[in-house]
Amino acid sequence: MNEQPSFVPRVSPDALLYDLPEERIAKFPLSERDQSKLLVADATTEEISHHHFYDLPACLPERALLVRNNTKVIAARMHFAKTTGGLVEVLCLEPIAPSRDPAITLNSKNGCRWNCLIGGRKIAIGTVLELHGVTATVIDKVDAEAVVDFTWSSNQSFAEVLETIGKIPIPPYLKREAEQEDRFRYQTVYAMSQGSVAAPTAGLHFTERTFQQLTHKQIEIADLTLHVGLGTFKQIENTNVAEHQMHTERIAVPLSTLERSIEQVTSPKPCVVAVGTTSMRTLESLYWFGAKLCANEQDARSRNDIWVSQWEAYRLSAERKLPSRQEAFGELLKWANEKGLEQLQGETELMIVPSYAFKVVDALITNFHQPKSTLILLVAAFLGTDFWRKVYQSALDSDYRFLSYGDSSLLWRNKINQLNR
Repeated sequence: MNEQPSFVPRVSPDALLYDLPEERIAKFPLSERDQSKLLVADATTEEISHHHFYDLPACLPERALLVRNNTKVIAARMHFAKTTGGLVEVLCLEPIAPSRDPAITLNSKNGCRWNCLIGGRKIAIGTVLELHGVTATVIDKVDAEAVVDFTWSSNQSFAEVLETIGKIPIPPYLKREAEQEDRFRYQTVYAMSQGSVAAPTAGLHFTERTFQQLTHKQIEIADLTLHVGLGTFKQIENTNVAEHQMHTERIAVPLSTLERSIEQVTSPKPCVVAVGTTSMRTLESLYWFGAKLCANEQDARSRNDIWVSQWEAYRLSAERKLPSRQEAFGELLKWANEKGLEQLQGETELMIVPSYAFKVVDALITNFHQPKSTLILLVAAFLGTDFWRKVYQSALDSDYRFLSYGDSSLLWRNKINQLNR
C-alpha cells in the first residue's frame, strides 16, 4: 500500500454503516413524484421535521439559488448474442471515441468506442457480438470491464440506436428488470443532456408545479451537467477510506450558471441550494479549480478544461489560506473569458468525507443513500458524523422509503437567518 500524504483524511469504515432493512428500499416510484416524503434537517440546531416534497418551496428562502443537474440517463444496457448463440449483457459506461464528450459520441453515425461492463461467459478480446444490425467488438478487456467498438448498418445516431435496442440501467439494488415506466420515471422532468448511466435521483421528485411555485417565490433555478457513472453505486470495501479510488465524472457548466452563482454569493443573504450530490460535487469542484487559479497554479492556468483530483481540496486546505467563494468564482469566470470558453467543461474526482470544508453549498436536497457508499460520507461531512445518524434513524422510524426511488431530504449546514429575508 502506498503511503498517503498527511492531508488525506482518515475515516473509519464504521462511519459508513447503518442498518438498512431490505423492505425499506423503494423498488418502484410513487404514482406522483412530489408526493414523496421530505425530511428537513438543520445541522446547527439538530432540528428535524417531516413534510412532503410539495412543501419544498415553503421550506426555502426567497431569492435562493437552486442548482440542478440536467443530465439525462441513456438506455445504456444491451443484450447481445455471440456467434455461438450465448447471450451477453453490455453496459456502456463512458465514451472514448470519437470523443469523451457524451454529446458528441452519442450523435455519431459512423461508429463509436466505449468503456463497458460485460456480463457473459468466455468473452475474450476479439469477441464479436450482434444485435439487430448492431455489431459490438471487444477491443480490450480486464475482468468485467472492456473497451468495445460499436458499428451499425442504419443511418441513426448512436443515441437513436440505444433508444431502439437498449434498456434503462436501473440500479442493481432494485433487483428487477427495467420496465417501460422506468424510461420516464428514472429521469428528471428537466433532463436534457444525454450521457448518464444513473439518474441524479434527488431531482426525481420535482414536477412542473414545484418549479412554478419556486418561481413564484422568486427562487432562481440554474442548470449544470454532471454525467453520473456506475461508480456512484460502488461501495467502499477498503479498511481505510483513504485507500478508496473515487470515480471520475464529467461536468459541464454554462457561464450563465457561474454568473448567477456569483450574483448569489455576493448578495446580502446568499443561499445556494444543490439539487443532489452531483450538483454539490460540481459546485464544490468549481470552487477548488477557482482556488487553484487564485493561487496561480500553472497546471490550472495552462488548461482549457477543469480538473479536480480526489484529494486536491484537502491539499489546498492544508497548504494555504483559501479564497472566498466570491473570489474563487470570480477568478474562474475571468479565466473562462480569457480562454474564450462558452461553458466550463472538465472532470472531477472530488471525494467529500468528514473534515471536508464546504465552500459553496448552503443546503442540499438528496435522497437516502446506501450503507458503505461515498454518498453516506458526503452526507456525514455535511451534517456531522453524529447528526447524520440521527437523521437517518428518524427517517427509518418514520417509514421513509430509501435509495433511488425513495423519499427525499432537505439538509441545511446552517439555516440561521436563511428564512428571515
